[in-house]
Amino acid sequence: MKLALKEALRRLSEADPQAIAWKSGAEYALGRFSLSFFNRRFQVAFPAGEVEEEGHRSPPIWLHVTVLHYLLTADGTTPADRWTAFRELPGGNALLGNFELNTLAPLTAALGNDREGFRRAGLALDGYPMGLGDASFRFLAFPRLPMGCILWEGEEGMPPAINMVFDAAAPHHLHTEDLAALAEYLSQALRRGPWLEG
Repeated sequence: MKLALKEALRRLSEADPQAIAWKSGAEYALGRFSLSFFNRRFQVAFPAGEVEEEGHRSPPIWLHVTVLHYLLTADGTTPADRWTAFRELPGGNALLGNFELNTLAPLTAALGNDREGFRRAGLALDGYPMGLGDASFRFLAFPRLPMGCILWEGEEGMPPAINMVFDAAAPHHLHTEDLAALAEYLSQALRRGPWLEG
């Protein structure tokens, strides 16, 4: 991960900040990018590449790398407004087992039988109800990168299930490994917090 960060910092230092801002949907002024990440907001210094969240300490290295990768990879493509499954992303099949085991299974175990808890968690993360499944939310992971999370309640002979989907244009903005990291972040964020109490 440290090598990935070093390479991302090198690439950022050689990039055109105005082009990055236009392609990624980030704001750029006075040597800093400002961009949303779910219900959070990050500042990225240019050209040094430090990432900060207002009022918080620096993010973990994986998130630092993912934010930089988004800025460097996003090509300006607008959302397709069409969902695609993780397995349909480039190389998604190779990562599908880990995605299902470590991202979807814990989320389903925590919220699969708790539609109200799922609803509270989605709203707490600034999700927008989508009207799919038994409950669902659209999240804006980055300015040009929507994600969806859908709950199907169990019924006789059928256990509950929660799945995540990505805007079909997602590969224009991040590689699949980084999209998997976003999904893991969303899974953990939905599973923790005061919205699960009561």
